[in-house]
Amino acid sequence: MTSLPDDKDCEKVEDDGETLYLCDGVLYRATYQDDEQVYEIVSDPVEEDSAEPQSVIGLALTTPMTQGQIVRDLQNRLVALGYDVGTVDGVFGTATETAILWLQYDNQMDQTGFVDRDTAEHLGFDVPPAPSTEDGTEKADAEAATEVETETEGGDVTLSDN
Repeated sequence: MTSLPDDKDCEKVEDDGETLYLCDGVLYRATYQDDEQVYEIVSDPVEEDSAEPQSVIGLALTTPMTQGQIVRDLQNRLVALGYDVGTVDGVFGTATETAILWLQYDNQMDQTGFVDRDTAEHLGFDVPPAPSTEDGTEKADAEAATEVETETEGGDVTLSDN
């Protein structure tokens, strides 16, 4: 139980006859505890870090895991090519990373586990021209990607022809 934020403008919202208060993306419901009016949070706050990625380039296993429609599109394309991503759920987890590693291995690409330009092109995504450095050369994919933190649990992944 809490009170409404003092530093935020809150908007009154009617939902099925119930009055809720929307304060900076968080919904509150008025209730009473020990004869005092308090508010309970009825929604999770919107996390700025969980914004959906805009490009497939640079998608990788991160903490927290990247998720959204673009990840679902990536997973569907991997499945269409015969790679196992576990469940097509729009969450870039270890199964999606492994599928990318296998795709890269099978097609003689650098095995990075993240979606670089070659991987994106192979999967049929529209790939914009590579950004260039001040001297006019192209930046490497890992550099050009939106600084994706590629933390994997359990260490290196080794692929073999079994």
